[in-house]
Amino acid sequence: MTIESFNKIQSKYSLIKTSELIAKLQQECDLDERANWIRALGERIEPEVIKLLWDLRNNMENEDPFVQYEIKLSLHKVTNDPSVGIGMFLDNLSVFQTQKKNSQAPKILIDSNILEEFLLRNKTTINQDVTKVVEWVLSEKINPYIGKNGVENLWSRVKNLRGKEYANRLIIEILSQFKVCDIDLKEIDLEKYPTVNIPTVIEIECAKKYNLDGIITLRDRDFVGSGWSYVYSPALFLEYVESEDSDLSPEFFKEKLAQKSIDKRREKLSINLKEEPLKKNLSFEDQLPIFQGWRIKNFEVLCTKKDLTSATVILQDRFGKEYHTESGFKKGSINALFTAFDKALSHIVEIKHELKAMYIANLTPGKEGSVTAVVFVRYGKEEVIRIYSHKNIIKAYLFAYVKAIIAVYAPNEYPQDIYEEKELISLYKIGMRDFRKLNFSKVDLSDNEANLSESILIGCDFSNANLSGANLTKADLTRANLSKANLSKANLTEANLTEVELDKNNQTLFERTILTNTIMPEIKIAVSGSSRIDKVVRLLEQINVQKSKCQLLAVHSMTTPTWWYSDLGMYFWEVTKKILQKGILIKRVFILPESLTQEHLEVLREQKEVGVEVRYICCTNAKNVDNYDWHNTNVMIYENSLVERNSFTTRMLINKEKESGYISYQKIDLETDKERFYSIWKKAEHFNYATPTIQNEFLKQ
Repeated sequence: MTIESFNKIQSKYSLIKTSELIAKLQQECDLDERANWIRALGERIEPEVIKLLWDLRNNMENEDPFVQYEIKLSLHKVTNDPSVGIGMFLDNLSVFQTQKKNSQAPKILIDSNILEEFLLRNKTTINQDVTKVVEWVLSEKINPYIGKNGVENLWSRVKNLRGKEYANRLIIEILSQFKVCDIDLKEIDLEKYPTVNIPTVIEIECAKKYNLDGIITLRDRDFVGSGWSYVYSPALFLEYVESEDSDLSPEFFKEKLAQKSIDKRREKLSINLKEEPLKKNLSFEDQLPIFQGWRIKNFEVLCTKKDLTSATVILQDRFGKEYHTESGFKKGSINALFTAFDKALSHIVEIKHELKAMYIANLTPGKEGSVTAVVFVRYGKEEVIRIYSHKNIIKAYLFAYVKAIIAVYAPNEYPQDIYEEKELISLYKIGMRDFRKLNFSKVDLSDNEANLSESILIGCDFSNANLSGANLTKADLTRANLSKANLSKANLTEANLTEVELDKNNQTLFERTILTNTIMPEIKIAVSGSSRIDKVVRLLEQINVQKSKCQLLAVHSMTTPTWWYSDLGMYFWEVTKKILQKGILIKRVFILPESLTQEHLEVLREQKEVGVEVRYICCTNAKNVDNYDWHNTNVMIYENSLVERNSFTTRMLINKEKESGYISYQKIDLETDKERFYSIWKKAEHFNYATPTIQNEFLKQ
C-alpha cells in the first residue's frame, strides 16, 4: 500500500466516530476491510479502543495472519502512546473491568506484593507459593480483589523494570481479572490502629468496606494488633484450600480457616482439650477474684512457631452457676490472652479502659527465674499502674493486668496492693519508669541494686519504707507519702519532692542524703548544736550550680573566735573555701564584741583574703536593726535561683547558754531572713584588713 492510498483510507475513517468504527469492525467479515478498521482504531487513543484491541489480541487464533498483524501493531501503538498510563486505566475502571462469573466463590483481597513476586522473580520458595495463589485466581475459584494503591505501585515498579508498554499491558490484564477496591483516607479513623502502618490500615478498611472474606499477603505480620483476623500468608492459605476436606464457601475464610488453623496447632502440640480440658492449661492457681463475685475460673494459651495464637478465658460467678467463655486469636500470646479476657469482661461491665503499655523485667536470672510485669491502663483522664512478679511470664502479665482492671472497675472493693521487696527491686530494669500511686509501704529497698532514677513516683506510698541508699535521682515524688521513711544516704539529686508527706521531725532526710538541686517541699526541722552545723555543711558540699545562680548570705555572732579553730569550724571553713573556688558569691556580716582580740581580726582577714565579702558590726549596734535583735544570732541563707525551691535558711539562737535552731525550706522563713540580712548588711561596715586594728572605731561607735 502506498502512502497516498494509506492517507486516503485514514482520511475516510477519521470522520467516523469511534463507536461506529467499533460497530463496523464487529460486523465486518472481509479481511481487507477488517484490517483497515483495526488500523484506523490504532490511531484512536481511547479506553474503549484499548480494551477492544486487548480482547482481539486474546482471541487471535480465529483471525487471519494479516489481521493478527494489524491487531498486534495497533495494540503496540496505543499501549506505547505517551498519554496512556496508570491514570487512564484507573479513571476508566468500568471499561476495563469485567464481572466475575463465580458469584458463590469467596471474595479475597490479593496484596500487590503477591503479584510482584509472581511477575518479577522465578524459582524461589516464596514464588512457588504465590504462583499457586495466582493459579487459584485464574481458575476463578475465588473472586480476587486488589487495592487501588497496590495497582499504582505495581504499575510503577514494573514500568521501571520492564518499560512502560509492558506495564500498561500488565495492568490491562490485571484489571480484567481483579476487582479494584479503594477507600478515601478521610473515611478512616486512623487512631483505631495505633500500631499498624498506613498501607495495612487501607487494606483492612477496604476489606471491611467491600465485605471481603480474607486477605492474602506476604506481609501478614504487619496485621498483628489490627483487630482483623482474616489475614493469611500464601503458605497458610494453600495448606487448607488444597486439603481434601476444604470448603470453598465464603464462610470458610471467615470462620473455618482460622479454626482449622488452631485445631492443626493443637494436634502438633498433642493437646486434647476435649478429653483433658484442664490438665494442660495454665491455671489461675491462686483463684484471684475480679469483682462483683466473679473470678477467673480458667485460662489457656496455645502457641505455635508462626501465625495465630489462640487464647481462652473462662469467668465464673460466686455460685459457680454462670460462666462467660471467650476466645481471642492474635499473633502474640499476651495480645490473644488480653483480648479474650476483655471479651469475657464485657459481659460483666461496659468496657471503658484502654491498655496503654506493658513492660517486663527479669527478677532473677536463669530458666527458673522470676519476672516482674508492669501494666499501664488508662480510663478517661485517670491512669492505673500495677505490677506482678511470677516465674511464669504469661501469668505475670495477666495478673498485673487483672489487678489494674480491679482498680478501674472496683477501686474500693479490695485494699490497695502492697508490693513485696522482690517486686520493687526489679523496677529499675523496666523500660517504662512510670510507677505512680503504687504502694511501697514498709518495703526495704536498702542495701540492694534498686534504681528508681528518673521514675514517676507521683502519689506513691513509701510510709515506713527503708529507702536508705536508694537511687532516686530526677525522680518525681510529687505528693508521695514519705512519713516515717528512712531516707538516709538516699540520692535525691534533681528529684521533685513537691507536696510530699513527711514527719514533722523527719531528720533522716538530712542524714547524708544527697539533695543537689532537689525541688524541696516547704519543710522546717528544729535542729541545734553540732548536728545543725553537720547537716548544713553536707548540704553546702552538694552545691553544683552556675556561679551566677547561687549565693550564700550569712550573719555570724563571734563572741569568741575559738569556734573557727575547732574541728567543726575548720571543717565548715574548708567547705566554704571550696564553694568560693566555684565562683559562688558569699557575703558575711560578723557581729563583734566591744573588746576585740587579734584572733577576731585574723578570722576576718583570712575570710576577706580568700574572697568572702566581709562586713562587721558591733554587738551593741546589732541589738536593734530595724527592730530586730541580732545579738547572739547566727543565720545563713543559701539562695539557689536555678532551682528556687532548693534554697534554704538556717538559724541558731543562743539564749542563756541554751541554743535553739532550725533548717527551713519554707518560703516565709527565706523571705524574712533574707530581708533581715540586707538590713544589717547595709548598716555594717566594710572590713579593711590593711588597717592594723579596728578597736578604736568600735570605741567611737
